[in-house]
Amino acid sequence: MARRRTPAGRRPRRRKGRRKQSADGVLWPVGAFALVVAVAWLVDVVAANWALVLGVTIVLIVGLAGVLLLRRRTIETRRREWLRGNARLERVDRMTGDQFEVLVETLLRDEGFHQVRRIGGSGDGGVDVIGTAPTGDLFVIQCKRWSNSVGAPAIRDLLGALHAYPGHRGVLVTTARFTAPAREYAASTDLILIDRARLVAWLAGSYALAPPVRPRGAPWSLPRRGAPFL
Repeated sequence: MARRRTPAGRRPRRRKGRRKQSADGVLWPVGAFALVVAVAWLVDVVAANWALVLGVTIVLIVGLAGVLLLRRRTIETRRREWLRGNARLERVDRMTGDQFEVLVETLLRDEGFHQVRRIGGSGDGGVDVIGTAPTGDLFVIQCKRWSNSVGAPAIRDLLGALHAYPGHRGVLVTTARFTAPAREYAASTDLILIDRARLVAWLAGSYALAPPVRPRGAPWSLPRRGAPFL
């Protein structure tokens, strides 16, 4: 009785797999050896031309620093122009809620605040912008781009949101006015209220949320997240 032969298609597969493993086993040592040779050659080149390499490195570093400085100044110029163009109530009144938050964020940076972050949106917990003053004081800002007066419930909401930010001082800024009950409620707290009249002074640079005031036009830190220009 003739022996049953294994189908011809199965053996070549095992041989191919063995050949691949064998090839991989050869390529790894060759690649490692080539890498060692390349590193040794590079070290020799640097050692023989260290002055040239040092000079090229310095030129590259200076060039990169110049590019970063130019980019920073360009961003600062755009921010100053944007702030001047929007420092009028008639422009502010046409802003959306998100745009108003960007304006408040820019005012904080213009005043010298750092670590400024805009967190407004759904699920913000009643907090729109946070930042650290030049004095080191921590602030939490709630922005209300409203046309109607802001009442006492908004004061209570901000006080509740402050529980998640221990050590921060609350600020409520609005394009409208505060009702008498809201002012009375806030008077017994540490909150800062910025109504429409005080917002005008803030936009003009004659009001500061936290001293010392940094002169208008002085460099500020770049934002942590991209803020759209309006």
